[in-house]
Amino acid sequence: MKLNIPWHQYALIVLLTEKMQENRQRFGKTALQKLIYLLQTVFKVPVGYQYSLYIHGPFCSELMDDLDYVSCIGGVAVTMDQGSNGYSISPSHNAALIKNKAQDFLTTYQPQIKKLLAEFGSRRVRDLELRSTIIFVDRDAVTSDREIKRKDFIQEIKSIKPHFSYEEIKEAMVELESRGYIERRK
Repeated sequence: MKLNIPWHQYALIVLLTEKMQENRQRFGKTALQKLIYLLQTVFKVPVGYQYSLYIHGPFCSELMDDLDYVSCIGGVAVTMDQGSNGYSISPSHNAALIKNKAQDFLTTYQPQIKKLLAEFGSRRVRDLELRSTIIFVDRDAVTSDREIKRKDFIQEIKSIKPHFSYEEIKEAMVELESRGYIERRK
């Protein structure tokens, strides 16, 4: 009998945690959500999470459950960060063991993971929130075959994320378009 344990998902949580710590980047639950969303959506890594739009952009409750589990088995430590009222994720004593269980997956997708971290790893959570939301709405428009003019697309993002200025949204869109990460028809 073979158990269906998603070691690749657990190992990815551990690996991203280690890489963010190596780069001295603050890493919490929201950043984890956005980085895995971007890895899966933009870089086409078959992680297997289903996202929906939530307060801070794309969110997956299963990923939060997996983070809790990986914390329980000693892959990562999740602590309350008193300075930010958020959480901080750091590697723990069983990190290497968990990564070893999915070494083939991590090796296969190492180029995409490296590119994700190079392009998005140093971003503030706020920037990840905006960019992942733009990509989420873009993919939704493509999937539902909605043609949206640029001005209307920006307005849709502004209605979802009113705390971002039109200029911030436009700048993020230009950046994502220049990298080929926006798929919608203009």
